[in-house]
Amino acid sequence: MKWWALLGVLVLCAAAPSPPTTQPATIAAFHGGGGLLGQAEPIGGPPMPVRWTFSVRDSEPPSTAPTTEPEHVASIEIQAQPIIAGQTVYVADGAGGLHALDLASGKQRWAYHAADGFETSPLVMEGCVFLGDLGGIFHAVSTETGKQLWTFDAGNTIHSSANWIDGDIVFGTDGADIYCLSTKGKQIWHAKAGDRINGAPAVAGNAVFVSGCDAQLRALNGADGSERYVSDLGALAPGSPAVLADRMVIGTDEGRVVCMPIGGGKPIWEFDGVEEHAMVYASPAVADGVAVIGARDRKVYGLDVATGAVKWSFVTRADVDASPLISSGRVYAASRDKHLYVLDLQSGKLLWDFNAGRPIAAGVAIGEDVLILADTGGIVRCFEPAKP
Repeated sequence: MKWWALLGVLVLCAAAPSPPTTQPATIAAFHGGGGLLGQAEPIGGPPMPVRWTFSVRDSEPPSTAPTTEPEHVASIEIQAQPIIAGQTVYVADGAGGLHALDLASGKQRWAYHAADGFETSPLVMEGCVFLGDLGGIFHAVSTETGKQLWTFDAGNTIHSSANWIDGDIVFGTDGADIYCLSTKGKQIWHAKAGDRINGAPAVAGNAVFVSGCDAQLRALNGADGSERYVSDLGALAPGSPAVLADRMVIGTDEGRVVCMPIGGGKPIWEFDGVEEHAMVYASPAVADGVAVIGARDRKVYGLDVATGAVKWSFVTRADVDASPLISSGRVYAASRDKHLYVLDLQSGKLLWDFNAGRPIAAGVAIGEDVLILADTGGIVRCFEPAKP
């Protein structure tokens, strides 16, 4: 190897963060948190009968609920993935409700109501639930009581679900801000992107990876938010990157999926086969050499992580905005066509589907051998594998 080529390798290795670390079991977050690979714990296969159903319309607001009409409320739609933490399900809705439900029965343990709607998934850690709202307020709520512990004014609408790094909280805003807060609400650092950030930041080792509407991938130092590098993605990226040990997969507008090296630089591969250049809005899920992508061409794709080649595609009847989840060699992908589809990870073969009766925009949650599905009508369902 020539000396200048060796130097390039050494520089790249020095810039690369540590591989993704194992997430502590006490933390629950969007797409599994950490590298946001969308890998869930094992669960029995379909068919899956419904254990219980809950409607956020039936939620009893606490005495501290706002008495005025919230400013940023579209409806009671559930747009973000529910979270399972221990024996509790946490669900946030567009009317500003955060609901804690008993996993076994579906009964409401408590409800917290913000002045503005939620379109983010809760982050649960250290006895708190953390999430941002459409009014730009980031909330910390007690998992035991449902009472507000503190709030942080981020100054702009929050569509970005929070992730964790070394016990702290990181999220983005529509104002292109990236914040890192302590679990007590103290600002640790603040960084800027070039445009709004919809997706949750991904975390691998001591680095934070952020993609957004500025069509850039940013790698930041987790300790202070300083910039390691910026790479061009070629189009805006509304979702989050899924980070592996040496690469990450990101969906973008204009019908593209990009695989970037974790240390920065040019793409390893690009897939531009999404029909009619439709947006890839959902975040990818990656397991066993397959990257699963939902797109607005009404399809779910299984791509080879090594090469970007299409292993399979599955046709739905509407946009696939919900981020897929992978468990036990199966893909759980929901569509705005009202269906949850369960597919074989390696072949894309349909194994089972469920008609919710309403469009589905949020990805599912899997844990404790159950599956949680929420739809845009504000209905939450708990499924369990059929008993042998």
